[in-house]
Amino acid sequence: MMMRLALLLLAIFARSCSAFVGRCATSSSSVSICLNAEPLESGSKVVVCTGPTCRRTGGKRALAIFEELAPSIGVTVENVSCVSECAECGLGPNVEVRLLGDDGPFYPIKNGIKTEDDVKGVLGIACE
Repeated sequence: MMMRLALLLLAIFARSCSAFVGRCATSSSSVSICLNAEPLESGSKVVVCTGPTCRRTGGKRALAIFEELAPSIGVTVENVSCVSECAECGLGPNVEVRLLGDDGPFYPIKNGIKTEDDVKGVLGIACE
């Protein structure tokens, strides 16, 4: 009984610590924009997971894209072996977003960040 309760709580926590990733879409005027993406403030930080599962699904490539784009808006980029304290490895590559002034201890984790458009969605940069 206790094990079932623990698994249920873990599942609920895993869903609640995930955050929606703004995705890019093409408008009728052929201009791509990122939908539902709040621009990150200068001084914010993104932590890209490069653990085994995230690395296999594109974490290293996502890290390179973040390192290319984030400095232009004042966002720092770090990488770590695993950001998924809430068991989201299978949803990766995962990126933890630490907003300026947010002291944690839990930060939103964006899942499935694989492409340049995904990275732009996390950063709040307009897609081209």
